Amino acid sequence: VSQSRYCCSEGGGLMEYEMCEQGIENLVTGIVTQAAKDYRKVRYLEDSYEKRELEEFFLSTWFHQLTGLDGQLVLDKLKAGD
Repeated sequence: VSQSRYCCSEGGGLMEYEMCEQGIENLVTGIVTQAAKDYRKVRYLEDSYEKRELEEFFLSTWFHQLTGLDGQLVLDKLKAGD
């Protein structure tokens, strides 16, 4: 069995790699969706720790690595109300 097609599951067994990839995509989608929802709630606040943290997330290398998106463009759209 080629290990390259498989990854470890929570129970220590092997599962198809595609299933792992789908799980990762679901996690990334959940992280970004929640961050966008949270930002929409605080975007009009003047001086908010949460707002600054979310802006840093969207502008971070990690955000770009997760999504391949330009975080500044995403943040601009969120600020505009999209």
